[in-house]
Amino acid sequence: MQLTGLVGRGHKYQMPISPLQLQDQIRAAGFPIGKRPQVFGTVTLGLQSYRDYKTRSYYGSKGTAVKKPTAVHHPPVGRHDQTGARTLLISALCRAWMEGFGEEPTLNNKKDPDSAFFNFAFQVMTLEGIGKVHKHLEAYWSERKKTWLENDQT
Repeated sequence: MQLTGLVGRGHKYQMPISPLQLQDQIRAAGFPIGKRPQVFGTVTLGLQSYRDYKTRSYYGSKGTAVKKPTAVHHPPVGRHDQTGARTLLISALCRAWMEGFGEEPTLNNKKDPDSAFFNFAFQVMTLEGIGKVHKHLEAYWSERKKTWLENDQT
């Protein structure tokens, strides 16, 4: 089963992304053959960090995961902010791109066609079950640029 085409509405793929699907996406992105194992390791580590961070878990005194730390703890209803988890994954995708191609990834401008990095990140993030990929990548890019500018002035 090849998943090299864009994932669109109405397609139901098993989430989260499997190692085989990830290898297909790395191959489809055109990473050099010699760099693919390193890229696979980097993205896999980023995916695992994303999955660990996005789930809200508490640990009891014995080290096992529990739903609530105490009986009187009432976490807020609804999904919690997953920006940090997405940042870990996007950072891993950027590192993998730099390791594989030796160049910084570029994000498309609003009216330009999507860049090769964006297409790769879109495939991986969509197969992982993340929506609104354009919005999340642009938010990551603007935060990264703001941080660079703050650090350059010091």
